[in-house]
Amino acid sequence: MFEKFFLLFAFVCTVSAELGCPDGWTLGKGTDKCYKLLAGLMDYDKSEAACKALSAELSSIHSDAENAAVYAYTANGAHVRLGAKRFGPGKYDFKWNDGSPMDYKRFNDQYMDNTAGKEDCFDLWFEDRWNDIHCTAQEIVVCQKPGSHVSSG
Repeated sequence: MFEKFFLLFAFVCTVSAELGCPDGWTLGKGTDKCYKLLAGLMDYDKSEAACKALSAELSSIHSDAENAAVYAYTANGAHVRLGAKRFGPGKYDFKWNDGSPMDYKRFNDQYMDNTAGKEDCFDLWFEDRWNDIHCTAQEIVVCQKPGSHVSSG
């Protein structure tokens, strides 16, 4: 009896949990988030709805690794929509849609100008920096969701 228990205990202890993503999603290097590039260009409202339909959110960024993971989708100068909106009149008055804190920032000060007072969304583009834009701009959409633990032995 003791031998069977010990063997079972030893097997359970050698199984480790790794982060993984659903099919069609990619785990961002150095992050705990899964990312998915959607087909076509969308404005802010359609982007947010498309991500929510996948039980995901527009990307929110909290580290250099997360910024690099999303920036990887900006090939050929494309802009990637980020999941935040302006909440006040200040140049940097943005909040992430998922409710997480804006504890990491990569604003491109040269382009954070709120042109005509109508740039209430922002994106990731030139030199891996963020720029404020019109929410009606048609852009690439990258959704994110937390990675999930999968067992491996």
